[in-house]
Amino acid sequence: MMKSKLYFLLVCLFGAFSSLLAYNIESELTVDVSVSYQKVSHQNPWLVGEPFSRKSKAIHLGDGKFFTMSLSAQEPLYAEMDSTDYSVPKMQIVAYDQETGFLLLQAKGSQPYPITAKVQPRETRKVCKTGKTKYIQLPFSKTPIKAFQLEKKESEDIGFSFHNKAVCGIVFQEHLIPAEYIYEFLNAKGFQRPFPHPGWTFDVLLTNSEKKYYSKEISRGVLVTDTFPGIGPAYNLFVGDIIIAINGKSIQDMNDWDRYDRIMDLILRDGKGDLKPIGAVTKLKVFRNHQTREISYRLSGYKTDHFLIPDQAPGRNPLYLIVGGFFFTELTTSYLKEFGNEYRLKSEKKLVYLADFYQKKNHPVRERIVILSRVFPLEGNVGYQEFQDLILETVNGVRITSLDTLRKVLENEQRGYFAFEFSGGKIAIFTLRDIVDLKTELQTVYKIDRLQNLSE
Repeated sequence: MMKSKLYFLLVCLFGAFSSLLAYNIESELTVDVSVSYQKVSHQNPWLVGEPFSRKSKAIHLGDGKFFTMSLSAQEPLYAEMDSTDYSVPKMQIVAYDQETGFLLLQAKGSQPYPITAKVQPRETRKVCKTGKTKYIQLPFSKTPIKAFQLEKKESEDIGFSFHNKAVCGIVFQEHLIPAEYIYEFLNAKGFQRPFPHPGWTFDVLLTNSEKKYYSKEISRGVLVTDTFPGIGPAYNLFVGDIIIAINGKSIQDMNDWDRYDRIMDLILRDGKGDLKPIGAVTKLKVFRNHQTREISYRLSGYKTDHFLIPDQAPGRNPLYLIVGGFFFTELTTSYLKEFGNEYRLKSEKKLVYLADFYQKKNHPVRERIVILSRVFPLEGNVGYQEFQDLILETVNGVRITSLDTLRKVLENEQRGYFAFEFSGGKIAIFTLRDIVDLKTELQTVYKIDRLQNLSE
């Protein structure tokens, strides 16, 4: 009985010591940083948004360089070490990935820094804890990340896992993102440093009718369920295609239970299991219309710039143009979501429908969908408020495919009037004199100096 109690006590003491040791290592190798962002409104882009900040843990890489994981889908302004000392200088943003929130920071000055952490994934693979892996997507991200599954959820806050002074990875909820991703990010070039995206999505389990149909000519494959304009094999690979081999390796004999992750490995990783860089070539063997064909493409990062309706404006800089008190912008899903959690009920139903079913399409004519976001009430445009959220179709008979097209039509028109035709057959007509008077009234009443933010 005494032996069992002693054994239990030793186990408890060892666990407590291990936890204390892990805490001490983390406290020596990490520092709290505060990353500042600026709110951006897709519905009121002429307004300067309020800055806000988010605290996170950062590791010191040496020479004043720091790595942290903060908010994704944002545009960081600067960072600073979390301190009550206002003399602490701001840290420069050196690199950022919008999909993961990975940040490389550069501190200035000769202030004392934490101990330098080592990011050497090849060496730490043998000593860092491992386990079952699974491809996951981080919040607000579409990029698949291969992470280890932890036994329990560690914390809501993002932290780091270490073995001595070596970084094992990033602890995020019940996942451990291996140090490999940190290493690849740090060794990439440029400010934007994305990770590769397959460029298409797939379903590993076919329905019974699909199995019966395809089994006449092939045994098993994966069904392409979506492709993305501007990413990967778009325009060469189509929904309904069956993939039967990737990079020369057949996928028809893979087990169903881990098929998804093994296929992701074939697309995103090389023969040694290392993550492929952006630009690496992937080859697909495709079954389509009772024939097989080969498709090759280069891996790229996930982005929505080529979507008919992007998630947000390029560079998180919503474009706008104001003419006649009409505020025009290009439709994005972020624009709709600014109506709140119930945006599907509160925003224009047609715009929600377009975002749901045509977001990832590539239109043969349109580059973007230009909408009349609002009408500033002025004496010269009374009665047009009901036009809000309508789609601008043409101006003087010219089809409007983007805000840049609209600007060119307005600048080059010689007729002396402008006829704006909207969805639903709505029409608004202004003379050139009306446009000039409305511009003066708008700037006087609403104090808006800049009527557009399009590049010259």
